Amino acid sequence: MEGTFFYWISWFFWIITTFFMNKSKERLLYTVIILLLIIFSNKVIVVADIFKINASLGITLLSCYVILALFLEKINFKKVAYLLVCTLTITTAYVSFHLFELFDPIWVVFNRTIMLVFCLVYLTILLVKERKQRILCLMIGACQGELLYAFILKNFPFDYEIGALSFFDVMAISVFTLFIWSALEHSVNYFDTYFEKTTKEKHG
Repeated sequence: MEGTFFYWISWFFWIITTFFMNKSKERLLYTVIILLLIIFSNKVIVVADIFKINASLGITLLSCYVILALFLEKINFKKVAYLLVCTLTITTAYVSFHLFELFDPIWVVFNRTIMLVFCLVYLTILLVKERKQRILCLMIGACQGELLYAFILKNFPFDYEIGALSFFDVMAISVFTLFIWSALEHSVNYFDTYFEKTTKEKHG
């Protein structure tokens, strides 16, 4: 059923932000955003009698822009430009995947959700190094890609909902995968540091 992964993973992250993060404005912001996404996930907004947009997509994109703007104040222009290029690259990859699927579906040999998640996560890990930046770039790139793909489809007689639950399943699985990957990277770095320190103490 569409939306299953989204709801389960959203509640998982809500539990983490509510019970495991230290009390801060950042924690409150993340908790409120997750709850809003869950609440408005079944609300559809019709724009100009052409586009049907899931309200949660608008919340996601607006929230990510705000967080990114706050985050960008702390880094230099060169880094800002690089992150913008990364988001545009992910946007292009998202649209390209859907267009290939639309016009030449035979190449989608596995489950489309798994293939799309793999492409987005792999590309994000290659382009971005820091965990928070990865999640932001992935979410912004995918949301922009969904909007651009819908804009392309308006020339075809398709009834397409922008940001449907199937889209949020992909988003949720991708973010969860990045979360697990970052946890593994942190564990590897921790053990590398621990063994290096232990070795120095033995030979010291």
